[in-house]
Amino acid sequence: MLSHLPGAMNQYYVYSVNKMRTRNFKKTRKPHKMIFVVCEGDTEQAYVEMLKRYYRLPITVKTKVSGNRINSKLLNQYIAELGLDKEYECIVFLMYDGDVKAVVDRLNSLKGTLILSTPCIEYWFLIHSLNHVGYIESKEVVRKLIASNSVWAGYTKGRLTENQVTHLVKNRIIACERGRKLRWPDNPSSNLHMFIDTLEREKNS
Repeated sequence: MLSHLPGAMNQYYVYSVNKMRTRNFKKTRKPHKMIFVVCEGDTEQAYVEMLKRYYRLPITVKTKVSGNRINSKLLNQYIAELGLDKEYECIVFLMYDGDVKAVVDRLNSLKGTLILSTPCIEYWFLIHSLNHVGYIESKEVVRKLIASNSVWAGYTKGRLTENQVTHLVKNRIIACERGRKLRWPDNPSSNLHMFIDTLEREKNS
């Protein structure tokens, strides 16, 4: 089942699988970990896969594109399909745009950490270059993104070029600092820094 983590990690949900075997150990074994990210679309998946390659964590990071049809039944199905038949902790993230209220309302009812970029994930990309803080529509975000830095010329949703990857990695900490100052989940905002923080914590642990 999915359970809420206590303490400092109280905004994260963990899916625990299997039980410890009854044996006498001098030390308690740490559970295996997996980070599982349900993505709205190919752009979110491409970004997570980029971070996965950069951080090279000793734990598994998996993604699944679900679109706006995500619900509790599908989430449970996705987790079951992971085949976690050992002693596992699975940290679940839901990475979506915040421009469709009905979808956001449904996401808020699911047991996973909601990573929401409003109005869209391109806003998160934008604040790697530009500290934009005023209300903005999705089309204007993309226009500003393309104008913000030459690496975004010819930007196509669902894929990231080598130059775009380099830019996002180099400026990720700046984006995290800017994101923390925004009134999430208002327009504009993104709490994607929470996902970066998790990767940084796992890297340094």
